Amino acid sequence: MKYIKSLLVIGLIVFGGIFLKASGSIGQKEYEDESRERKAKVEEYLDQVDGLEKEFVEKYLNHEDEDPSVVVSETTNLDTGESYKYMQARDLEKNIEIDGRLDGTIFFRKGNQRYWINTKEKTYYTDTYDYSKNPKEDLIISSNEEMIYEKFLDGYDKKIEKLENGYKVTSLDDLNKGSYDIYDEDINLIESFSDNSQGRWKDVLVSKTTDVEETYEKFLDLKDTYTKVNDLGEIKK
Repeated sequence: MKYIKSLLVIGLIVFGGIFLKASGSIGQKEYEDESRERKAKVEEYLDQVDGLEKEFVEKYLNHEDEDPSVVVSETTNLDTGESYKYMQARDLEKNIEIDGRLDGTIFFRKGNQRYWINTKEKTYYTDTYDYSKNPKEDLIISSNEEMIYEKFLDGYDKKIEKLENGYKVTSLDDLNKGSYDIYDEDINLIESFSDNSQGRWKDVLVSKTTDVEETYEKFLDLKDTYTKVNDLGEIKK
């Protein structure tokens, strides 16, 4: 579901946009003030909303991504027929992360050892990074609260429908009219469609498993059949 998250985060995926702290564009105090303001608006909205919308947003706020999990989705441009599969996987306990297009660049790591492979060029790059150095900040507003703000409080009208086994959230604004996300009962995104200036894209869940370490080992073995390069830029070209 990566592509549409990137358009709506792909306008999805709309997976709404995520408010990111832009280094250098706003100061820390301004960022914190805006985060508090957004959080307050989400809390106010939750006090006012009712019915099916309240049911959905409360589930959304309490949703946690499954871990461990390996998720494969397929993204298709309905105008050109272009299609590709994307994988995202993680296992927090074993410190494994995988992310990338199966027909292109895939990033995977276990602990501090990182790899990138290019399945088209059959090349790979590796380095190490101390992830323990990443700052662990107390969040003023959670990522789920940010998504609720973006989806329901930032000027984009939505319609929520209850499906037999989940929910459908459809955009009503002129820029994205008809675009939608479909979630299962546990608020896992299973299908998205975006229709805007960037074209018509559909993103569908293909598979979901818990075989993170097995998947990691397969990529590790695949890497050993590729040519090592000394510049990450050669992988991402």
